Amino acid sequence: MQIARVETTRSRRQLGRSSTLRALIAVVVVVLAVGSGIGAYTFGTLIRDGQATLPLETLYLVAIGGPLALLVGFVQQTSSLMERLSTDHLLTTVSARTVVLGVVMAVSRRTAFRIAPTAVSVAVGFAAGTGSPATALTILVAVAGLFALTALVGVCLSVAIDLVTTRSPRFRRYKSVFVVIGFFLVLVGWSAVDVGLVTSGVLERLASVMPPAWFVDLGLVGSPAGQVGWLRGLGALALVVTGLPVLTGVTTVLATRVWETEPVSAAVLHRSRSLVGDGLAERLLAGHVSRPVLTVARKRWLQERRVPQALLLVGYLPLIVLFVLFPALVAGGALLAPILFAFLFATGTGFAFGMSPIPTEYSSLQMTLTTITGEQFVRGTILAGVAIGTPITTLAPLLLATRAGAPVGSLDIVVLGLVGAVLSVCSVTVAVAIGMRVSYRELVPAPVPFTNTSMYAEIGRAGFVRMGYLLGLLGLVCLPAVFGYLPVVFEPGSTMIGVPSVVVRVGSLGLTTVLAVGVSMVTYRRAVRCFDQYTLS
Repeated sequence: MQIARVETTRSRRQLGRSSTLRALIAVVVVVLAVGSGIGAYTFGTLIRDGQATLPLETLYLVAIGGPLALLVGFVQQTSSLMERLSTDHLLTTVSARTVVLGVVMAVSRRTAFRIAPTAVSVAVGFAAGTGSPATALTILVAVAGLFALTALVGVCLSVAIDLVTTRSPRFRRYKSVFVVIGFFLVLVGWSAVDVGLVTSGVLERLASVMPPAWFVDLGLVGSPAGQVGWLRGLGALALVVTGLPVLTGVTTVLATRVWETEPVSAAVLHRSRSLVGDGLAERLLAGHVSRPVLTVARKRWLQERRVPQALLLVGYLPLIVLFVLFPALVAGGALLAPILFAFLFATGTGFAFGMSPIPTEYSSLQMTLTTITGEQFVRGTILAGVAIGTPITTLAPLLLATRAGAPVGSLDIVVLGLVGAVLSVCSVTVAVAIGMRVSYRELVPAPVPFTNTSMYAEIGRAGFVRMGYLLGLLGLVCLPAVFGYLPVVFEPGSTMIGVPSVVVRVGSLGLTTVLAVGVSMVTYRRAVRCFDQYTLS
């Protein structure tokens, strides 16, 4: 209790923990508790009168989604707390198990205080509405048990990650990549549900068989209203009784290993090479690309290998999928899929490698500005993005064109692949020209999400405005191809004018290619000029 109290006080005294914000949170918690209690009482009354039934499937989803959201927060809070915890001092006075339990209470205490009023209000209100006082007790036991297990699992996961990071330089380097991949999977899953690829019935069936759903049955054991599984409720109770001591023991063992193991030295270089030495890029491109250009590209790839900042920028693509691609596919049919996905992947390439040339060079910007020319820097940045993004932007339209479910000839397929490659180059070039307009004095240290690394970046809406510029300009370049592949455009041209539909489609792709080349040339010269005229004042 003392460890938890001290760490909670330290967190509260951190910069930015204002008393006004705490008061506002307290008001929100009280209002939410009162409203939830009234709603639970009303719903319980309807169930008692036979006018409503328990939505068990929805409750199962809440029992899984809620703890997952809490679990992410507990892992992050534990990692932050363990960094400032004075373990050398604590372990001379108390056991490792006591420290672990203190950490669990510290990371869960604030969340518990915010959840408890609503949980108690709902339990009491529902029990009063159904006329079953025992329901209040069973709901509170279920909520408390699930919350305790979630908090202990979160601390255990965080300690396990710290142990692997301490022992393995490889995992320490790629830990952020795993987190980003998980973030992408969550976005993809949410998008699949949002557009109906995964129906709610499938989710409900999956949720009903998972262990967190058992706590719904445990909470409703005392309710006379629903068809409750006694065995599942007892299983949840057994999970709490056995899981808490087992997780405590496992976490204590892992934490002891972390505190007693010397971390891998930061000087250990794992598969790190000189930017101007031999490598795959040197063997493939030497003689075709100048050394300064290749060095700029290799430096950008090395930055991404260590801290995948580009992957985080690409995380905005699911929003484009939801609000641009899916409506366009619904309006234009499957024939538009290759063009739209070429636009999507080209945009992602521009976001990843072109939008932040100044922030990624911030630490060595003085040297970069005085040792290479604008053409060398811009070409190196474009090479870094094109080498990664062009294969995807080229192959994706080709694969989709063969499976679009529409009459697409071989000529269309070949030209679509060419358009994807050109759009990739155009996107990176436009992004570099836009990104070079960032002022050196506007960059401030900012944490990279999902990592323990800070990088220089713009704060505020300026970065999003620049991303909007790239989206708008690349969208204008793609408009001829989009219109050319709409059936309302090429079908009348084929029937009324006598122009074959393939000519209309390929012609629209050719026009998009010409526009992309023209825009690339203009923005390339602008990016070079911006670099040559860039100042730090």
